[in-house]
Amino acid sequence: MKQNILCVDDIQTNLFILTSVFEEFAGDQYNLFLATSAMEGLDILLKEKIDLILLDIMMPEIDGFAAAKMIRSNKKTKDIPIIFVTAKKDDESIEMCYKVGGDDYVNKPFNYTELLARVSFHIQSKEKDVLLKEEQEYVQSILNLQENMILVTDGKKAINANHALLNFYNVETVEDFQKTLKCVCFTFIKDDGFFSLNLLKEDDQWVNEVIQRSKSEDVVVKIIKDETIEAIFNVKAATFKEQYIVTLTDITQISNLSLEYQHEANFDSLTQVYNRNMFQRLISKKITMAKVEATSFVFIILDIDYFKNVNDTHGHLVGDKVLKQLSALIKKHTRINDIFARWGGEEFVLSFNVKLKKGLEIAESLRVHIENENFEDVDQITCSFGVTEFKDNDTQDSLIKRADTALYEAKERGRNMVCQA
Repeated sequence: MKQNILCVDDIQTNLFILTSVFEEFAGDQYNLFLATSAMEGLDILLKEKIDLILLDIMMPEIDGFAAAKMIRSNKKTKDIPIIFVTAKKDDESIEMCYKVGGDDYVNKPFNYTELLARVSFHIQSKEKDVLLKEEQEYVQSILNLQENMILVTDGKKAINANHALLNFYNVETVEDFQKTLKCVCFTFIKDDGFFSLNLLKEDDQWVNEVIQRSKSEDVVVKIIKDETIEAIFNVKAATFKEQYIVTLTDITQISNLSLEYQHEANFDSLTQVYNRNMFQRLISKKITMAKVEATSFVFIILDIDYFKNVNDTHGHLVGDKVLKQLSALIKKHTRINDIFARWGGEEFVLSFNVKLKKGLEIAESLRVHIENENFEDVDQITCSFGVTEFKDNDTQDSLIKRADTALYEAKERGRNMVCQA
């Protein structure tokens, strides 16, 4: 397929020479369009598909420099290669050729071999530029199809990004992103269990750290969007020449579900305090630490007195309300380091990092609070308490058994009391 070349020169003889050269030596490669003025040439540019322009400088009305500026300012013609063909050889004119947007220049009288070589070079360069642009657009379209956020960076500056990332950060272009946010790493929030810049040493590159950590663990970051919405992303990175490709996969929903499942696994669904399984894990750790550190703690079992009568008289819905109110009351009188859980039915267990004497005082205080509490529909309930202190040779079973024996004693002695074992 022949390439279209526009030749603009106000001297007919020059156009005749150009035509003769192209017809004799490259007639099978190019079609020539001739113009004797800049205005005529601009008119042809708007009507025809031109691949390259040979442009004279000295012309009446509009010279070549002004014409080049007009060509570069038009969206349709701005990328067409321009070669100035001129008799001017001074440095100022040559500098101006490039300043106004020219790609090259050839002096008159020209050597036809040199002229054809330069024409061929610039047309091929333009074709390569077109192919490169198409390839870049193709790659960008693939990136934009991805739901994950994708960023190309040198570790500090954003070089490219897909629509998902730009939309998340509410910016139009990569340049806007760079101006407003500088680096995506600056948006990572410091929080337990999440990757952020505070985990890096002074000279560490954050992308390299992500790559290293990804070999052994999932790298997860938290980002606040619009100052209110927290989003959680899994981050992966790979090197590409001297750049990095970073992907951020939104796992907010998955993370929230995981937290929900974790809550369900660890907490009693009715009372929202720890369940039996979670308590056993925690008390096992506490026993291990107590043996290692040669410390002690108090373990308590409490049971609602005559709870069966509550269910039989008022129904299980009222019984559930009592359990929830009792749990809230006890939780109100425990601290963050204390352990409180529902053991099963109407039984609850607690653990405090205190000696036996203080543990008995705590249990007695709880007993009084419960006795004085007004429970809707049933007015008053009482609880019996079994209290014991951890001993060096205790296991979880021996500790529970001893507290259970003390609870049984409290029941036998009339309920609504605290007993120790």
